[in-house]
Amino acid sequence: MPKIYLASCLFIALFTSGTKTALAQTDTTQTKQLGEVTINAFESKATALSTSASVGLITSRSLERFSAVSWTNSVNAIAGVRMEERSPGSYRFSIRGSMLRSPFGIRNVKFYWNGIPFTDASGNTPLNTLDYNAVQSMQIIKGPASSIYGAGTGGVVLLRSTTDNQLNRIEQSVGVGKYGFQSRNTTLQVGGIAIQYGHTQQDGYRNHSAMGRDAIRFSSTGKLGKKGTISLLGMYSDIHYQTPGGLNLAQFQTDPKLARPSTSAIPGSEAQRAGIYTKMALLGGNYVLNISDKWSQSNALYLTTTDFANPFISNFEKRDEQGLGGRNMWQYNGQLANIQTNWTSGFEWQYSKSAQRNYDNKGGVADKQQTAEDIRTTSLSVFSQVEAVILKDLTATAGLSYNTFKYTYERYFPLPFSNESRSFDGVFIPRVALNKVIDKTWAITASYSRGFSPPTLQEVRPSAGGFRRDLDAEKGVNTELSIRKISKNFSGEVGVYSFGLRETIVRRSDESGSEYFVNAGKTRQNGLEWNVSYDFLTASSAPLTFKVWNSGTWTNYTFRELSQGENNISGKFLPGVPRFSQNTGLDILLQYGISLFATYQHGSAMFLNDANTIKNTPYHLFTGRATWKKSWGGHLYSELSVSAEKVNAGIYSLGFDLNAFGNRYYNAAPKNNLWAGVKLGWEWGRKN
Repeated sequence: MPKIYLASCLFIALFTSGTKTALAQTDTTQTKQLGEVTINAFESKATALSTSASVGLITSRSLERFSAVSWTNSVNAIAGVRMEERSPGSYRFSIRGSMLRSPFGIRNVKFYWNGIPFTDASGNTPLNTLDYNAVQSMQIIKGPASSIYGAGTGGVVLLRSTTDNQLNRIEQSVGVGKYGFQSRNTTLQVGGIAIQYGHTQQDGYRNHSAMGRDAIRFSSTGKLGKKGTISLLGMYSDIHYQTPGGLNLAQFQTDPKLARPSTSAIPGSEAQRAGIYTKMALLGGNYVLNISDKWSQSNALYLTTTDFANPFISNFEKRDEQGLGGRNMWQYNGQLANIQTNWTSGFEWQYSKSAQRNYDNKGGVADKQQTAEDIRTTSLSVFSQVEAVILKDLTATAGLSYNTFKYTYERYFPLPFSNESRSFDGVFIPRVALNKVIDKTWAITASYSRGFSPPTLQEVRPSAGGFRRDLDAEKGVNTELSIRKISKNFSGEVGVYSFGLRETIVRRSDESGSEYFVNAGKTRQNGLEWNVSYDFLTASSAPLTFKVWNSGTWTNYTFRELSQGENNISGKFLPGVPRFSQNTGLDILLQYGISLFATYQHGSAMFLNDANTIKNTPYHLFTGRATWKKSWGGHLYSELSVSAEKVNAGIYSLGFDLNAFGNRYYNAAPKNNLWAGVKLGWEWGRKN
């Protein structure tokens, strides 16, 4: 409670001081002021003040605060959002508690990369295949967005790789750090065409937690005809990482660096050489045609292929997957009956085929076959949305989507042959919202939305094999209200929301660690979120400028109407979600290209199982980073950086195994870390 009180006082003090007159900001990192950022949520090009959505922004400034290793700390600085990395390369991503159904990987959150669907038809997102430098910004839409983005109740993340078409450059960067971390990144850009190669490797903090990734990316943007713009995107990634597995408390206290040890009955992670091996290729394109000054059309298409292998404790899983899909959209922006209107309609269709084969795992080698199964997934979302400025500075938004989703399952082994399917058809999902801008610097936003999230491929077909056609889709209803203020130096927002979820999908696991999923009644997820920042000494003559910022979340997430056997756990808190978390930071921008960043993150204790019998300890994370950027004449430029991280916590983990069999909840993370990096580049032919 004292921390909540202090954070609230800071928010109120800065919020009231934000009404004072201030000079315009001079930002040596060349990032835009918040009021100038275009918010693309729900396919609407709005300002941060006029958007009707709750959106978390990760800009180049946000990324610069932390080491160029992972997006984890930048994402966790957004109120209501959590990114985890249980071991190097093993990502999970949660928006307002959506991680409940993700033992590994990313589920129930939909991703788009440069306008192309990056989440596959079955709901899985291969975020760990992307090199860190492949993403320069994120817009994180909080809450259900099914009215225009299809299946999902967690939210949507819009990834963007920024390309300055006026720039020619060649650039090389190198990074090193503790625990064997190394990275190399090479970029060649000529106008709108860029090729980038990135290599990352590390030994990891725990035993059996090494990872390595090589990724090459190609992008191109240019004009096609007088009114069209075409963007192409290609990627090939090869990532492998070892999975040390969870520990129970006694094992953790003996040595937190241990990998899951062997027992008399079950071999451990090292003995089975447990790990993930993924090779993925993606080819996509996005064509935008400005038909007139009011009408535009866009078409995004993609193809993917994935070779996946997972030697695990109980089996050796191999998957050969192909996917394709696209998104078509028409937009009208003009006057209808003297009302400024933005009308968006279109559809998104995705298809994937996954050939899945399970074998006995004999020390990391596939042995006797266990299963042979094929699963095909088809999803379709047809959507339409209208935004209208019905009164002065009052914007009303109404959207509706029609969604279908189908799994087709074929089992070839063990015999007899089986052919089953599961469909989720005819689901209509609405969203309505109002945004009122007051006095050009204040805004009040209210919204009501529904969400629809079928089980993902790894839920209907868990790692041990089989087809769980009894799983139902999650359905949720979200209402929220927020108030914002944005001026030259100040920005702030506080919002409250209430999200009710039915047929909640939760994870269970057996003795070997193999997971399976069940529908577990209802949940009620209420929360308070805030973010506030203020820029000081923004005059161009000032020797420095600095920004103070704070963000935080308070939650009350509970189960409703849920029983486990004879135990009624209704009213218990959802595991994996801290009741309170906050982030406080200081950005100092000095002359001569020197920048200093300090951040403090805190998360309260949270439960690790549905029954609320096991609880972790709170954590305090301190990070610091210093960078020096220098232009050596008109072409050569360089950047030096050093980053440090220190954690104060009884038990610190970047991802617990929730509801783990045998109480193996714990995946230790290092309590201190260091990184350093250097970048050298040459640019030419810049057009002013």
